[in-house]
Amino acid sequence: MDGSDAAITGLAPVGGLDLTGVWHLADCRLTYASGKIQRPWGNSASGYLIYAPDGHMCQSLNYPAPDGRIACISYCGAYEVLADRVRHYISVSADVNDIGTVREQTIQLEHGRLTLSLSPAPAGGPGSVIDYVWNRAEPV
Repeated sequence: MDGSDAAITGLAPVGGLDLTGVWHLADCRLTYASGKIQRPWGNSASGYLIYAPDGHMCQSLNYPAPDGRIACISYCGAYEVLADRVRHYISVSADVNDIGTVREQTIQLEHGRLTLSLSPAPAGGPGSVIDYVWNRAEPV
Protein backbone atom coordinates (compact mmCIF):
# COMPACT_ATOMS: atom_id res chain seq x y z
CA MET A 1 0.00 0.00 0.00
CA ASP A 2 1.37 3.41 -0.93
CA GLY A 3 -0.27 5.37 1.88
CA SER A 4 -2.99 6.94 -0.29
CA ASP A 5 -6.72 6.37 -0.08
CA ALA A 6 -6.68 5.64 -3.81
CA ALA A 7 -5.30 2.21 -2.91
CA ILE A 8 -8.53 1.42 -1.04
CA THR A 9 -11.30 0.25 -3.34
CA GLY A 10 -14.82 -1.00 -2.88
CA LEU A 11 -15.73 1.10 0.17
CA ALA A 12 -19.43 1.35 0.80
CA PRO A 13 -20.79 4.81 1.57
CA VAL A 14 -20.66 5.71 5.23
CA GLY A 15 -23.96 4.55 6.64
CA GLY A 16 -25.69 3.45 9.79
CA LEU A 17 -24.77 5.48 12.85
CA ASP A 18 -23.72 9.07 12.28
CA LEU A 19 -20.21 9.48 13.69
CA THR A 20 -19.36 12.61 11.72
CA GLY A 21 -17.73 15.40 13.65
CA VAL A 22 -14.96 15.91 16.15
CA TRP A 23 -14.57 13.79 19.28
CA HIS A 24 -12.35 14.38 22.33
CA LEU A 25 -10.94 11.47 24.37
CA ALA A 26 -12.74 11.20 27.72
CA ASP A 27 -11.51 7.84 29.03
CA CYS A 28 -9.68 4.66 28.15
CA ARG A 29 -10.19 1.43 30.06
CA LEU A 30 -8.81 -2.04 29.63
CA THR A 31 -10.88 -5.01 30.84
CA TYR A 32 -9.03 -8.29 31.16
CA ALA A 33 -10.65 -11.70 30.66
CA SER A 34 -10.63 -12.07 34.46
CA GLY A 35 -12.89 -8.99 34.77
CA LYS A 36 -10.13 -6.79 36.20
CA ILE A 37 -10.44 -3.22 34.90
CA GLN A 38 -7.42 -0.97 34.46
CA ARG A 39 -7.01 2.57 33.15
CA PRO A 40 -3.59 2.18 31.51
CA TRP A 41 -3.01 5.92 31.17
CA GLY A 42 -4.96 7.15 34.19
CA ASN A 43 -6.29 10.62 33.42
CA SER A 44 -3.16 11.58 31.49
CA ALA A 45 -4.17 10.71 27.92
CA SER A 46 -5.64 13.21 25.50
CA GLY A 47 -6.73 12.93 21.93
CA TYR A 48 -9.03 13.74 19.05
CA LEU A 49 -10.96 11.58 16.63
CA ILE A 50 -12.38 13.21 13.52
CA TYR A 51 -14.91 11.64 11.15
CA ALA A 52 -15.61 13.54 7.93
CA PRO A 53 -18.93 12.99 6.15
CA ASP A 54 -17.11 11.89 2.98
CA GLY A 55 -15.69 8.77 4.66
CA HIS A 56 -12.28 9.99 5.84
CA MET A 57 -11.09 9.87 9.44
CA CYS A 58 -8.14 10.85 11.59
CA GLN A 59 -7.23 9.86 15.14
CA SER A 60 -4.43 11.19 17.29
CA LEU A 61 -3.90 10.56 20.97
CA ASN A 62 -1.04 11.13 23.38
CA TYR A 63 -0.38 9.18 26.55
CA PRO A 64 2.45 8.79 29.06
CA ALA A 65 4.84 5.97 28.18
CA PRO A 66 6.36 3.87 31.00
CA ASP A 67 9.75 5.54 30.40
CA GLY A 68 8.29 9.01 31.08
CA ARG A 69 8.14 10.28 27.52
CA ILE A 70 4.90 11.08 25.66
CA ALA A 71 3.81 8.32 23.28
CA CYS A 72 1.41 8.76 20.38
CA ILE A 73 -1.17 6.69 18.53
CA SER A 74 -1.90 8.57 15.34
CA TYR A 75 -3.40 7.43 12.07
CA CYS A 76 -5.64 8.57 9.20
CA GLY A 77 -7.50 6.96 6.35
CA ALA A 78 -10.97 5.98 5.26
CA TYR A 79 -13.75 4.57 7.41
CA GLU A 80 -17.07 2.83 7.04
CA VAL A 81 -19.86 2.06 9.48
CA LEU A 82 -21.40 -1.40 9.35
CA ALA A 83 -24.30 -1.81 11.81
CA ASP A 84 -22.65 -1.59 15.26
CA ARG A 85 -19.05 -1.57 13.98
CA VAL A 86 -16.69 0.91 12.41
CA ARG A 87 -13.75 -0.03 10.21
CA HIS A 88 -10.75 2.26 9.97
CA TYR A 89 -8.71 1.65 6.81
CA ILE A 90 -5.31 2.98 7.84
CA SER A 91 -3.41 4.81 5.07
CA VAL A 92 -1.07 7.00 7.14
CA SER A 93 0.21 6.17 10.61
CA ALA A 94 2.84 7.09 13.18
CA ASP A 95 3.45 3.33 13.33
CA VAL A 96 4.56 2.16 9.89
CA ASN A 97 3.34 -1.37 10.72
CA ASP A 98 -0.26 -0.11 10.81
CA ILE A 99 -0.24 1.24 7.25
CA GLY A 100 -2.49 -0.85 5.05
CA THR A 101 -4.29 -2.52 7.96
CA VAL A 102 -7.92 -2.35 9.01
CA ARG A 103 -8.94 -1.65 12.61
CA GLU A 104 -12.50 -2.81 13.33
CA GLN A 105 -14.15 -1.65 16.54
CA THR A 106 -17.58 -2.05 18.09
CA ILE A 107 -19.59 1.18 18.41
CA GLN A 108 -21.74 2.36 21.29
CA LEU A 109 -23.22 5.83 20.81
CA GLU A 110 -25.37 7.40 23.52
CA HIS A 111 -26.10 11.04 24.40
CA GLY A 112 -23.09 12.52 22.62
CA ARG A 113 -20.70 9.90 23.99
CA LEU A 114 -19.01 7.43 21.65
CA THR A 115 -17.37 4.24 22.90
CA LEU A 116 -15.18 2.29 20.49
CA SER A 117 -14.22 -1.17 21.75
CA LEU A 118 -11.43 -3.36 20.44
CA SER A 119 -11.11 -7.03 21.36
CA PRO A 120 -8.72 -8.50 22.10
CA ALA A 121 -6.96 -5.42 23.42
CA PRO A 122 -3.47 -5.00 21.92
CA ALA A 123 -1.80 -5.40 25.35
CA GLY A 124 -4.52 -7.29 27.21
CA GLY A 125 -4.31 -10.80 25.82
CA PRO A 126 -7.12 -13.17 24.79
CA GLY A 127 -10.57 -12.25 26.11
CA SER A 128 -9.59 -8.65 26.88
CA VAL A 129 -11.36 -5.50 25.66
CA ILE A 130 -10.10 -1.94 25.43
CA ASP A 131 -12.72 0.82 25.40
CA TYR A 132 -11.90 4.26 24.06
CA VAL A 133 -14.57 6.68 25.28
CA TRP A 134 -15.02 9.90 23.30
CA ASN A 135 -17.19 12.97 23.90
CA ARG A 136 -18.32 15.26 21.12
CA ALA A 137 -15.92 18.19 21.08
CA GLU A 138 -17.37 21.58 21.88
CA PRO A 139 -17.30 24.11 19.04
CA VAL A 140 -14.35 26.49 19.21
